[in-house]
Amino acid sequence: MSKPTVFVCGITGTQGSAVASALTPHAVPLRALVRDPSTPAAAQLASKFGDNLTTIHGDYDNEAALSDAMAGCNALFLNLSPDFTDPAAEARRAEALLAAARAAGVTHVIYSSGLSVNDPERLPHWDPKSFTAAVILSKAAIEDKVRRAGFPRWTILRPGNFMANYILPLVMMYPGLTTTGRWSTALLPDSILPMVDPVSIGAFVAAAVLDRPRFHEQEIEIADQMMTLEELMPKLSSAAGRELKAEYMTDEEVDAQKGVNPMVAAMLMMRDLSIFVDLAKVKSWGIPLSSFDTFLEREKERVLETYGNPA
Repeated sequence: MSKPTVFVCGITGTQGSAVASALTPHAVPLRALVRDPSTPAAAQLASKFGDNLTTIHGDYDNEAALSDAMAGCNALFLNLSPDFTDPAAEARRAEALLAAARAAGVTHVIYSSGLSVNDPERLPHWDPKSFTAAVILSKAAIEDKVRRAGFPRWTILRPGNFMANYILPLVMMYPGLTTTGRWSTALLPDSILPMVDPVSIGAFVAAAVLDRPRFHEQEIEIADQMMTLEELMPKLSSAAGRELKAEYMTDEEVDAQKGVNPMVAAMLMMRDLSIFVDLAKVKSWGIPLSSFDTFLEREKERVLETYGNPA
């Protein structure tokens, strides 16, 4: 079976770069859009992926650039982030990407969605009026578009809580953690988080690209390890070289903030995210998994940069 050319969404981001890194050793040709070629992340693409990657200047709202970038591709890694200023943007951009993929003759779409997207009402703290719910429902609509778009093959991945959320730049969504070493959270001490290393997402995508029949019409939850914050924070502290602690909000504090602070509402729903993952099923795919210890060791320079310890 010949190797496909893959369009990678978010090539400079957490998931896109992990996917490109996983595919590059297999000499799979990659194509991507880059909004700003002058950024450090964009400038590093050539050294990371070499001639394997072709980039086109543009964004997902630029139909001509999208068509140019998708030309010659027969697989699409679809991965979009919510736009906090335009709630409809994620679904609109997904539709544009899928339309460009159809026009280019793409035969396999791999969509990275998220845990709970297929059945969010199972979450005990599900709030359909929250911003988090809007994001989840948007991703659910995109999942449905992927299933019904008529591509010969499709795969849906639902990764858990990113290990990369605890280092720059993603850690900035947790105010205070990098500056004071304290994180005020609506999670509970015994909330079980299904942690996923972006490298594992890349590994699953690469497996799907290289073994399309096996992954056709598969919907796969991905996590490497189940952890509570009581387990996570000491490991993060040790890697950072300074004490980092979670401070758990009271029920009264959560009730007062969940309607006005989207992150509080999100953390409230995340308390039960682990119900969507069966690690035995994840392992049954035979794809090597990672761990938080492995992630912290691999990313130790970024951990120290994040938490301001040069030692």
